Amino acid sequence: MAIAEGRALLKELLDHATQPAFVYRHEWREGDLVVWDNRGVLHRATPYDTVRYKRLMQRTTISGDPAEIAAVAG
Repeated sequence: MAIAEGRALLKELLDHATQPAFVYRHEWREGDLVVWDNRGVLHRATPYDTVRYKRLMQRTTISGDPAEIAAVAG
């Protein structure tokens, strides 16, 4: 794919994925736990005041086809 064509495709995909209907923005409260699957979402971090607020972040990585995992879990 030509560079210009690839860039146009990426813009189209990003424009689609970032429509308000597909965006979730979390308003943090003490005790919240949020989990997401990076294989199926476009994650964007926002600024966080680490001086005023403590947070614990843990990452777990799995492998495999999401459809196969859902079939086993479902």
